[in-house]
Amino acid sequence: MSSAPLGPRLDAQLSRRTFLSLTGIAALSVTLASCSGGGGGGARPNPREAVALVLPTYVAPREVPGGIVSAVEGMPTIYTQPIQEYYDSVSKAPLSGGKVTTFQVLWGAPPQSAPANEYWAGLNERLGGTFEPTLVAFDTYNEKMATTIASGNVPDLLFVQDTNAVAAKAINDGVFADLSEVLAGDEILRWPNLANVGSNAWKTSAKNGHLFGIPNEDPYLTNFPAIRWDLMQAAGYDEMPADAAGFLDMMTAVAALKSVNGKQHWGIGAFDGKLQAVVEWMFRAGTTWQLDDSGKLVNVIETDAYADVLEFHTQLWKAGVYHPDALALGTQGNKAAEMFTNGQLAITVDSFNGYFGANILRDTVDITEGADPRMFVPPAVDGGEIVVQRNDGYWGMVSISAKAAEDPERLAELLDVVNYWRAPDGSTEALFIHTGAEGYNYTLGEGGVIEDTNDETANNDRAALQWLGVFKSPSFVVAPTSVEFVENFQQTLEPLIAATVPSPVVGLYNEPNVSEGSKLAAVDTDYRNGIVSGRMSLDQLDEYRDAWRKAGGDTVRKAYETALAEQV
Repeated sequence: MSSAPLGPRLDAQLSRRTFLSLTGIAALSVTLASCSGGGGGGARPNPREAVALVLPTYVAPREVPGGIVSAVEGMPTIYTQPIQEYYDSVSKAPLSGGKVTTFQVLWGAPPQSAPANEYWAGLNERLGGTFEPTLVAFDTYNEKMATTIASGNVPDLLFVQDTNAVAAKAINDGVFADLSEVLAGDEILRWPNLANVGSNAWKTSAKNGHLFGIPNEDPYLTNFPAIRWDLMQAAGYDEMPADAAGFLDMMTAVAALKSVNGKQHWGIGAFDGKLQAVVEWMFRAGTTWQLDDSGKLVNVIETDAYADVLEFHTQLWKAGVYHPDALALGTQGNKAAEMFTNGQLAITVDSFNGYFGANILRDTVDITEGADPRMFVPPAVDGGEIVVQRNDGYWGMVSISAKAAEDPERLAELLDVVNYWRAPDGSTEALFIHTGAEGYNYTLGEGGVIEDTNDETANNDRAALQWLGVFKSPSFVVAPTSVEFVENFQQTLEPLIAATVPSPVVGLYNEPNVSEGSKLAAVDTDYRNGIVSGRMSLDQLDEYRDAWRKAGGDTVRKAYETALAEQV
């Protein structure tokens, strides 16, 4: 979380008279009339009809004292100290009585009802009406969404996984309001917290230039590597080598040490997708799907760089850098991370939640004498720039029922609700949504420290309701025990994020990618593991590629090519 002094801000809630001014209602009327199958005289917008996307204006979240704000696009703010003062990001309750209905994921046990559930009661009060969610377990979510949509009784707000079959059909059928004009350009400034959504998330979640929801924004990059710098130094290296050959030499030397301070270690534990990605960065292999110089869509395994990636892995394997059970460790979840924490590995690849939430860095230092874990930017093959595949930038979105949006005033209210939910760090709204009701879920201790009440029922009541599916802009909150690692974290993550490139197929629905996914993964795992471990030869790469294409790779490609052809 974060803090900020009170000060001037944009009002999130406009009066109805202001909202229905000439310029505002004109934009709304065009979109909403077309969203309606009836009144207004317009035809429903065709999501397959490509239009030029007018991006919503981006406004950076308000800076909070103590937050480390980066100049690198896509780098989340880092917070290392408790909130000292909160501000209101909205001026009044989003609703003027009545209710708002939602369809959202239930990740745990169902909540109590209000008033026993003080979080729910507080949410009703803050929203200015009644919050009526339909809570559905994730494993049956899309199935039940399909049933709900078929019933014709579509809730006001829905969390939508927009790249699956149910959502794709619903979008094509006009179930959700087209928000493209309502939020275009400066129109979004009526909802200042929505204006904090980064342009990348709007671009990647748009469908043929249409916006059918507010994206649930994700960081540009999730996983990044860390190395035991003390083992590097023990092997004679005071800095990261400049190229891939130097990196191979260094890791060979680290592995050859076998033990330091009486503790046995290996260079790398698991041969898995996370480590595979890091080596692909080094060889500039690019995104999983990419357009070649002729504009043809190719998979990364079809590139020359991928052959170099596999060859590099085989060199690491032959040099004894990998743990003998690296293939098995690649299927054993967090086992390799535990080995790194226990001082048995030189390198791991993990997320912020792993390094700081699960305390991998802190525990590594505390458990192993002299351990100096640091995140790092791997060198490029030739000492030049690396290329990192950017995350999709969002995971799902909150869509608004097209039927509910036929009334411009109601649409304004629903956008106000989402605007409230997406309140930024340092706001009273974000404090409530993410932390809960004071006295019920938490208390504020000395220095603004949030102290959990450790009431399991209260925390479940909050967790069951808060996951509407759209939250504040990503940020990193570091506990006091891990502050010493922040400088290295920032200096590593900024250049990695700056090196990211987006996939050309992000946000596109592809049924074969789902239906053929397990077969493609099996082919990939068999050949990749076989080549790297020496069970197969690198000369079998063409055989690998042919097997992948026959297992469904070409079918997936064709589906993406069709979807791309429909884009502007």
